[in-house]
Amino acid sequence: MPKLVDHVSRRRTIAGAAVQVIGELGLDAARLVDVARVGLVTTGAVTHYFDSKDALLEAALLEVVTRILESQAETGEASLNSGELIDTIAAFLPLDQASLRDWRVWFAFSGRAVLNERLRSLHRQYYDEITRRLGQQLANLQARSQLAADADLGVLSDAIVAVIDGLGVRATLEPESWSPDRQKATLRLMLSPLLKSPRPN
Repeated sequence: MPKLVDHVSRRRTIAGAAVQVIGELGLDAARLVDVARVGLVTTGAVTHYFDSKDALLEAALLEVVTRILESQAETGEASLNSGELIDTIAAFLPLDQASLRDWRVWFAFSGRAVLNERLRSLHRQYYDEITRRLGQQLANLQARSQLAADADLGVLSDAIVAVIDGLGVRATLEPESWSPDRQKATLRLMLSPLLKSPRPN
């Protein structure tokens, strides 16, 4: 009987290997053979699923975004208060080597997306989904009167994502200067006024 292959799992394995390789070597230096070696698969398996570097980069970024969305789903968003939400958001920053690799992949993708309409479209889709889920978390705070009733959740979500992006850029480009504690302290300074609880009447 032929061996059954879980194609979704195999694809994610290869994409995860691509995240590691691109994050460590950069997109231009990354080779399919490197991805195969890290993913413990054959080069033929890599080319079976991905026929170009752009395709591999798309899969790597999808893996990064999937991790973000899975992390958002695991936070127990209905019970978060504003302080806990900031702590949850901090987990998206490049606080360790694994997340720093993820951010480097995000940069590689963004660089290609500037001149590639398909990649720009994917970029928008990923931001839209991340922002939509963040908006749900903010709506839960608002429903429990932990956020001002007149707060514009769309604008607030965009502002939070912009803060994450800005910190992520600095910490990725200057990891020796932006320790996890500095990143978290700066994030809290920026977000606490945005997520402050309404004053009682």
